[in-house]
Amino acid sequence: MVQMNTQMAQVAERRVPYSALAETRPRSSVEAAKSLIGGESVLGRLLERDLVDLLQWSIVRTLRKRAQIYRRGDLGRTVIVILDGYVKLSSMTAGGREVVLEIARPGMCFGELSVLNDWPRDTDATALSRCRLLAIDGRRFTQVMARNPEALQTVIQLISRRLRTATERVLDGVAMVASARLAKALMQLAELQCSTVRDGARINLQLSQTELGGMTGLTRESINKHLASLRDAGWISLTGKAVTLLDCAALHRLIREHDGEPPAQGNDLWHSG
Repeated sequence: MVQMNTQMAQVAERRVPYSALAETRPRSSVEAAKSLIGGESVLGRLLERDLVDLLQWSIVRTLRKRAQIYRRGDLGRTVIVILDGYVKLSSMTAGGREVVLEIARPGMCFGELSVLNDWPRDTDATALSRCRLLAIDGRRFTQVMARNPEALQTVIQLISRRLRTATERVLDGVAMVASARLAKALMQLAELQCSTVRDGARINLQLSQTELGGMTGLTRESINKHLASLRDAGWISLTGKAVTLLDCAALHRLIREHDGEPPAQGNDLWHSG
């Protein structure tokens, strides 16, 4: 088991200056990271020696709910893996409106694009819940990725999925009516984390109406209006900030009616002859 010495811990502390965070024991980093091996995790594609190498230059931190992890424009010195909790990646428009780009779940990493390209952070990162994060030294991450093509391929796939999601949201903004966009956002939140209750599925991630607007391109006022419409239709219920999905089939129908995706025709230019 890797033990991070005092000097390494001090280096990690300087490279991860998050005042909102509390350090845990170095041994926890190894155990927590190994629990993520497999599936879609970048760490799961690494050889044991490379994983240990990364963990020697990593630290596990705990954040309180709504803590700011980093801001757009900050230097990208670490790659962060979510061990527990959910993180919002967002940006602000010139007009001051928030755009929610992604909600990252346990096992996912973020911040890798800035590290690999030596760019400033291009988003804000905020804890949506209490989180435990593994912060990996960026220079060591770059070195390990350079000798691990499979792990680097996983990073590329992750970035590609983000681009596809961003493209889909742009198309939704053109093709989907507001109520369908909101329904789609609620279904996505339920897939991330929900609890089965007597009436349906309660979304556990509580986003503000402004944040829902950031996911859908709608104003806070429009979100409030369409939440009320979905409630009046009997498809959702609202209790304080909690949203419960009562009729997922109806929400799916609403989304399908306005998804704007044409049926497959097999007419790809490169396969048409």
